[in-house]
Amino acid sequence: MKIKVAFLPTSPLAIAGDVCIIVDVIRATTALVGLFDAGSKRVFVGGFRSDVAKARAAVGESGVICAEQDDGSRAAGFDHEPSPSLLSRLDLLGRSAMLATANGTPAILAAEGAALVLIGSLRNLDAVARRALAEASSRNADITIICSGQLRNSRIAIEDSYCAGMIVSQFCELAKDDAVELDDSASLARGFTTSQNSAVKVLLSSMTGRRFTVNGRQHDVEFCARINESTIVPVVTTQYETNDHPVYLLDAQ
Repeated sequence: MKIKVAFLPTSPLAIAGDVCIIVDVIRATTALVGLFDAGSKRVFVGGFRSDVAKARAAVGESGVICAEQDDGSRAAGFDHEPSPSLLSRLDLLGRSAMLATANGTPAILAAEGAALVLIGSLRNLDAVARRALAEASSRNADITIICSGQLRNSRIAIEDSYCAGMIVSQFCELAKDDAVELDDSASLARGFTTSQNSAVKVLLSSMTGRRFTVNGRQHDVEFCARINESTIVPVVTTQYETNDHPVYLLDAQ
Protein backbone atom coordinates (compact mmCIF):
# COMPACT_ATOMS: atom_id res chain seq x y z
CA MET A 1 0.00 0.00 0.00
CA LYS A 2 1.47 3.34 -1.08
CA ILE A 3 1.08 6.44 1.08
CA LYS A 4 1.26 9.79 -0.71
CA VAL A 5 0.98 13.41 0.41
CA ALA A 6 -0.03 16.37 -1.76
CA PHE A 7 1.11 19.53 0.02
CA LEU A 8 -1.29 21.54 -2.14
CA PRO A 9 -4.49 20.46 -3.91
CA THR A 10 -3.08 22.08 -7.06
CA SER A 11 -0.25 19.53 -7.13
CA PRO A 12 -0.50 16.94 -9.93
CA LEU A 13 -2.33 14.03 -8.34
CA ALA A 14 -2.71 10.43 -9.44
CA ILE A 15 -5.51 9.47 -7.07
CA ALA A 16 -7.93 7.41 -9.15
CA GLY A 17 -9.16 4.64 -6.88
CA ASP A 18 -7.28 5.96 -3.83
CA VAL A 19 -8.62 6.53 -0.36
CA CYS A 20 -8.09 10.26 0.22
CA ILE A 21 -7.89 12.29 3.41
CA ILE A 22 -8.52 16.05 3.19
CA VAL A 23 -6.64 18.17 5.72
CA ASP A 24 -7.29 21.86 6.46
CA VAL A 25 -6.34 22.09 10.11
CA ILE A 26 -6.94 25.83 10.66
CA ARG A 27 -9.93 25.67 10.42
CA ALA A 28 -12.17 23.88 7.90
CA THR A 29 -11.63 20.16 8.52
CA THR A 30 -11.37 20.71 12.27
CA ALA A 31 -14.66 22.64 12.10
CA LEU A 32 -16.32 19.82 10.14
CA VAL A 33 -15.37 17.33 12.84
CA GLY A 34 -16.63 19.80 15.44
CA LEU A 35 -20.02 20.16 13.77
CA PHE A 36 -20.55 16.41 13.98
CA ASP A 37 -19.23 16.35 17.56
CA ALA A 38 -21.99 18.85 18.32
CA GLY A 39 -24.58 16.42 16.98
CA SER A 40 -25.15 17.56 13.41
CA LYS A 41 -26.66 14.83 11.21
CA ARG A 42 -25.14 16.10 7.97
CA VAL A 43 -22.97 18.98 6.80
CA PHE A 44 -22.84 20.78 3.49
CA VAL A 45 -19.66 22.50 2.33
CA GLY A 46 -19.39 25.37 -0.08
CA GLY A 47 -16.84 27.75 -1.49
CA PHE A 48 -15.69 31.08 -0.10
CA ARG A 49 -18.40 33.02 -1.97
CA SER A 50 -21.27 30.72 -1.05
CA ASP A 51 -24.72 32.25 -1.33
CA VAL A 52 -26.55 32.80 1.96
CA ALA A 53 -29.98 31.93 0.56
CA LYS A 54 -28.70 28.71 -0.99
CA ALA A 55 -27.03 27.76 2.28
CA ARG A 56 -30.23 28.41 4.25
CA ALA A 57 -32.28 26.35 1.84
CA ALA A 58 -29.87 23.42 2.16
CA VAL A 59 -29.92 23.20 5.96
CA GLY A 60 -33.56 24.09 6.60
CA GLU A 61 -35.04 26.33 9.28
CA SER A 62 -33.34 24.58 12.19
CA GLY A 63 -29.92 24.36 10.57
CA VAL A 64 -26.88 26.59 11.00
CA ILE A 65 -24.71 28.16 8.33
CA CYS A 66 -21.10 29.23 8.83
CA ALA A 67 -18.75 31.35 6.76
CA GLU A 68 -15.84 33.70 7.34
CA GLN A 69 -14.31 36.79 5.87
CA ASP A 70 -10.57 37.00 5.17
CA ASP A 71 -9.87 38.06 8.75
CA GLY A 72 -11.68 35.01 10.11
CA SER A 73 -14.76 36.89 11.31
CA ARG A 74 -18.33 35.89 10.50
CA ALA A 75 -19.49 36.68 6.97
CA ALA A 76 -22.64 38.78 6.62
CA GLY A 77 -25.88 36.81 6.72
CA PHE A 78 -24.34 33.66 8.22
CA ASP A 79 -24.93 32.44 11.78
CA HIS A 80 -21.34 31.81 12.85
CA GLU A 81 -17.77 32.01 11.70
CA PRO A 82 -16.27 28.52 11.19
CA SER A 83 -14.71 28.51 14.64
CA PRO A 84 -14.14 24.89 15.72
CA SER A 85 -14.05 25.79 19.40
CA LEU A 86 -17.42 27.56 19.09
CA LEU A 87 -19.14 25.07 16.79
CA SER A 88 -18.25 22.03 18.88
CA ARG A 89 -20.12 23.59 21.85
CA LEU A 90 -23.39 24.13 19.99
CA ASP A 91 -26.39 21.84 20.39
CA LEU A 92 -26.87 20.58 16.84
CA LEU A 93 -28.45 17.25 17.64
CA GLY A 94 -30.31 16.07 14.54
CA ARG A 95 -29.76 19.37 12.74
CA SER A 96 -28.02 20.11 9.44
CA ALA A 97 -25.16 22.55 9.02
CA MET A 98 -23.32 24.28 6.21
CA LEU A 99 -19.69 25.42 6.18
CA ALA A 100 -18.26 27.78 3.56
CA THR A 101 -14.51 27.46 3.21
CA ALA A 102 -11.87 29.07 1.00
CA ASN A 103 -9.25 26.32 1.07
CA GLY A 104 -11.01 23.15 2.22
CA THR A 105 -13.60 22.95 -0.55
CA PRO A 106 -11.07 23.13 -3.43
CA ALA A 107 -9.12 20.37 -1.69
CA ILE A 108 -12.23 18.19 -1.64
CA LEU A 109 -12.78 18.92 -5.34
CA ALA A 110 -9.17 17.89 -6.04
CA ALA A 111 -10.03 14.40 -4.77
CA GLU A 112 -12.37 13.73 -7.68
CA GLY A 113 -11.89 10.16 -8.83
CA ALA A 114 -10.94 8.86 -5.41
CA ALA A 115 -12.61 5.72 -4.13
CA LEU A 116 -13.39 7.39 -0.80
CA VAL A 117 -12.79 10.85 0.65
CA LEU A 118 -12.40 11.29 4.41
CA ILE A 119 -12.04 14.46 6.49
CA GLY A 120 -8.95 14.56 8.70
CA SER A 121 -7.56 16.78 11.44
CA LEU A 122 -5.43 16.51 14.54
CA ARG A 123 -8.57 16.11 16.64
CA ASN A 124 -9.59 12.87 14.88
CA LEU A 125 -6.05 11.78 14.01
CA ASP A 126 -6.20 8.18 15.22
CA ALA A 127 -9.76 7.60 14.02
CA VAL A 128 -9.15 8.88 10.48
CA ALA A 129 -5.87 6.95 10.18
CA ARG A 130 -7.52 3.69 11.26
CA ARG A 131 -10.50 4.24 8.96
CA ALA A 132 -8.29 5.06 5.98
CA LEU A 133 -6.06 2.04 6.53
CA ALA A 134 -9.04 -0.30 6.87
CA GLU A 135 -10.75 1.10 3.78
CA ALA A 136 -7.57 1.00 1.70
CA SER A 137 -6.85 -2.57 2.77
CA SER A 138 -10.35 -3.77 1.92
CA ARG A 139 -10.23 -2.05 -1.48
CA ASN A 140 -6.59 -2.92 -2.25
CA ALA A 141 -6.06 0.81 -2.71
CA ASP A 142 -3.40 3.41 -1.97
CA ILE A 143 -3.87 6.42 0.33
CA THR A 144 -3.36 10.07 -0.58
CA ILE A 145 -3.46 12.88 1.98
CA ILE A 146 -4.40 16.20 0.36
CA CYS A 147 -3.36 19.34 2.24
CA SER A 148 -5.50 22.41 1.61
CA GLY A 149 -2.75 25.00 2.02
CA GLN A 150 -3.47 28.67 2.52
CA LEU A 151 -4.23 31.86 0.59
CA ARG A 152 -6.75 30.18 -1.75
CA ASN A 153 -4.62 27.04 -1.97
CA SER A 154 -1.64 28.98 -3.37
CA ARG A 155 0.92 28.33 -0.60
CA ILE A 156 1.87 25.35 1.52
CA ALA A 157 0.50 25.53 5.06
CA ILE A 158 2.90 24.19 7.66
CA GLU A 159 0.04 23.13 9.94
CA ASP A 160 -1.48 20.96 7.20
CA SER A 161 1.91 19.43 6.39
CA TYR A 162 2.41 18.70 10.10
CA CYS A 163 -0.99 17.01 10.37
CA ALA A 164 -0.27 14.98 7.22
CA GLY A 165 3.00 13.84 8.78
CA MET A 166 1.20 12.86 11.97
CA ILE A 167 -1.24 10.75 9.97
CA VAL A 168 1.61 9.13 8.03
CA SER A 169 3.39 8.31 11.31
CA GLN A 170 0.18 6.75 12.59
CA PHE A 171 -0.08 4.63 9.45
CA CYS A 172 3.46 3.35 9.98
CA GLU A 173 2.76 2.54 13.62
CA LEU A 174 -0.53 0.78 12.92
CA ALA A 175 0.80 -1.13 9.92
CA LYS A 176 4.20 -1.88 11.51
CA ASP A 177 5.99 -0.06 8.65
CA ASP A 178 6.41 -3.07 6.39
CA ALA A 179 2.83 -2.94 5.08
CA VAL A 180 3.08 0.65 3.80
CA GLU A 181 5.36 2.27 1.25
CA LEU A 182 5.92 6.00 1.66
CA ASP A 183 6.54 8.17 -1.36
CA ASP A 184 9.01 11.05 -1.03
CA SER A 185 6.33 13.55 -0.01
CA ALA A 186 5.00 11.26 2.71
CA SER A 187 8.53 10.67 4.02
CA LEU A 188 9.15 14.42 4.01
CA ALA A 189 5.94 15.12 5.95
CA ARG A 190 6.73 12.37 8.45
CA GLY A 191 10.29 13.64 8.90
CA PHE A 192 9.08 17.17 9.61
CA THR A 193 6.55 15.95 12.13
CA THR A 194 9.06 13.83 14.05
CA SER A 195 11.36 16.86 14.34
CA GLN A 196 8.68 18.77 16.29
CA ASN A 197 7.70 18.27 19.92
CA SER A 198 4.50 20.31 20.19
CA ALA A 199 1.47 20.58 17.93
CA VAL A 200 0.47 23.82 19.65
CA LYS A 201 3.84 25.41 18.90
CA VAL A 202 3.69 24.34 15.26
CA LEU A 203 0.22 25.75 14.76
CA LEU A 204 0.81 28.99 16.65
CA SER A 205 4.06 29.65 14.79
CA SER A 206 2.53 28.98 11.36
CA MET A 207 1.58 31.87 9.11
CA THR A 208 -2.10 31.04 9.50
CA GLY A 209 -1.73 30.65 13.25
CA ARG A 210 -0.01 34.02 13.60
CA ARG A 211 -2.73 35.69 11.54
CA PHE A 212 -5.48 34.22 13.69
CA THR A 213 -3.64 35.14 16.88
CA VAL A 214 -3.39 38.77 15.76
CA ASN A 215 -7.15 38.67 15.01
CA GLY A 216 -7.92 37.52 18.55
CA ARG A 217 -8.52 33.86 17.67
CA GLN A 218 -5.56 32.18 19.36
CA HIS A 219 -8.00 29.98 21.30
CA ASP A 220 -9.18 28.52 17.99
CA VAL A 221 -5.63 27.72 16.90
CA GLU A 222 -4.98 26.01 20.23
CA PHE A 223 -8.24 24.08 19.88
CA CYS A 224 -7.20 22.88 16.41
CA ALA A 225 -3.93 21.59 17.91
CA ARG A 226 -5.62 19.16 20.30
CA ILE A 227 -4.97 15.57 19.33
CA ASN A 228 -7.39 12.63 19.38
CA GLU A 229 -10.29 14.35 21.13
CA SER A 230 -12.81 13.03 18.60
CA THR A 231 -13.54 9.62 17.12
CA ILE A 232 -15.72 10.97 14.31
CA VAL A 233 -14.58 10.60 10.70
CA PRO A 234 -16.69 12.67 8.28
CA VAL A 235 -17.07 11.17 4.79
CA VAL A 236 -17.59 13.19 1.62
CA THR A 237 -20.78 11.71 0.22
CA THR A 238 -22.93 11.99 -2.90
CA GLN A 239 -26.70 12.18 -2.70
CA TYR A 240 -26.89 8.55 -3.80
CA GLU A 241 -24.72 7.19 -0.97
CA THR A 242 -25.41 6.51 2.68
CA ASN A 243 -22.68 7.16 5.24
CA ASP A 244 -22.39 8.08 8.87
CA HIS A 245 -21.34 11.73 9.29
CA PRO A 246 -21.91 12.65 5.62
CA VAL A 247 -20.41 15.77 4.05
CA TYR A 248 -22.15 17.01 0.89
CA LEU A 249 -20.67 19.45 -1.60
CA LEU A 250 -23.11 22.33 -2.01
CA ASP A 251 -21.09 24.55 -4.34
CA ALA A 252 -17.49 25.51 -5.03
CA GLN A 253 -17.71 29.25 -5.63
